[in-house]
Amino acid sequence: MAVCDITVVPSGGEVKDIYRAVDKIIDIIAKSGLKYRVGAMSTAVEGKTEELFKLALLCHRKAFEEGAGDVPTTLRIHESKLYDDSIEGKTYKYRGK
Repeated sequence: MAVCDITVVPSGGEVKDIYRAVDKIIDIIAKSGLKYRVGAMSTAVEGKTEELFKLALLCHRKAFEEGAGDVPTTLRIHESKLYDDSIEGKTYKYRGK
């Protein structure tokens, strides 16, 4: 299992509403059946590495389908053979001072 952090930023071209385009991308993630969590600037997704790469490609291409002329996509993947990765396990829990 791996955890992926993905950011897709549709811009230029005929994109008039970036939030609508991003919502369509999040719909793809939601329909993937993989566990995910939307954040302020990216979305975390949990799954097999191969699934995460395929999903990232679908999300990247969807931005162009929504009319984007430029699409920078950032993908970070963490995979461990030492322990099970999960979104919860990678989420920082503030403990105060």
